[in-house]
Amino acid sequence: MIKKITSIKRDIEYSDSVELDWFDMQKPNLSAISNEGIEFIIKAKYTHLHEDDILECEDGYKIKILKSEDTLFTLKFNDHMTFARIAYEIGNRHQPVCIEDYKITILDDISTFDIIKSCELIDKVEVKKSRGIFKPNGNAHHSH
Repeated sequence: MIKKITSIKRDIEYSDSVELDWFDMQKPNLSAISNEGIEFIIKAKYTHLHEDDILECEDGYKIKILKSEDTLFTLKFNDHMTFARIAYEIGNRHQPVCIEDYKITILDDISTFDIIKSCELIDKVEVKKSRGIFKPNGNAHHSH
């Protein structure tokens, strides 16, 4: 039986947990399976899920949200013009991003595949694929 989530709480006891990646935590409508094999659905109006949220089902069952690792691309630059141009291109795709000094980290996503491939051909850019917890800058992912 699929459980329906009726509320999102914090700092309460829970019976189960579920690991979600960054994209899943942004979805307003989600179906998933907990670590104990419980299938559930949620409609999170006006918000997205956060690590340590507790999902309360209509029958009182509680599931804690844990962050799972994502596949990430880290782009390191040696010059400011290439850095600025690539940051601009990624920004035009409206993708979440973590920008640091001459370094950009993005999620592995089909919408940026061509940018990653072009960066791999530029001598001034080091491209590294890895797994990790994605932490975008500010409110990097939003809708208009």
